[in-house]
Amino acid sequence: MWLVLCASNDISALWAYRGLAARGLTPLELVSAEMLAYSVHWEHRLGADGVSIDITLADGRRICGENARGVLNRLLSVSSEHLLLANPADRDYATQELAAFFTSWLYALPQPVLNRPTPRGLSGQWRHVSEWVWLASKAGLPAPDYRQTSRDRVDGMGIERGLVPIGTPVSTVIVVEGHIVGTPLPAEIHEGCRRLADLSGTGLLGVEFAAGSAGLWTFAGATPLPDLRLGGQVLLDIIASVLRGELEENE
Repeated sequence: MWLVLCASNDISALWAYRGLAARGLTPLELVSAEMLAYSVHWEHRLGADGVSIDITLADGRRICGENARGVLNRLLSVSSEHLLLANPADRDYATQELAAFFTSWLYALPQPVLNRPTPRGLSGQWRHVSEWVWLASKAGLPAPDYRQTSRDRVDGMGIERGLVPIGTPVSTVIVVEGHIVGTPLPAEIHEGCRRLADLSGTGLLGVEFAAGSAGLWTFAGATPLPDLRLGGQVLLDIIASVLRGELEENE
């Protein structure tokens, strides 16, 4: 089986699920974070003989790691609605333990997995904007200067300061195992995006550009959870091929 793991409100992932099903990935299972929270059976073993995963969802579907042929992983966090009535101190502890458990069993899924979990995120590493600027510069992309002081504040929603003002037009490309889909890019920017994905250890990465201080193709941000719809049908073709194991990383 193939798996699409996501939040129930991840419109981008739901769109990709329908598109991948239309490309013949069968059986293809859509499993949300909320479904996983209410699973009726979990078994995750780690030992000298390897690892195993056996999950039975509330609707009767069964997920066995040995049967997984490919995974599109869009999980952002562990659903904790079922813990709302717990003591607050216990709830925080349980949430942390569940996050560690999810990281372990997700990492144990056999390849190919887009994206594998890390200690900094269930679907890839979530970095501060300053880290992305440093990696982009290291990858050879035109990156703006970034300065932050103790006087800088996040906005009322807790969102950190971005690289470009809100409302600035941006161009987005998506890198999938070295294959790039989206806005046509100059050759040096194209190669820089591949290097950024490689340096960040992210199999599926969205990269944004805007006209700025470093020129027309100034780096404006990156995310392991891009809007897949921006890549259109070509992106779905590539993802399907990667999940089938038919498409190796572009050299």
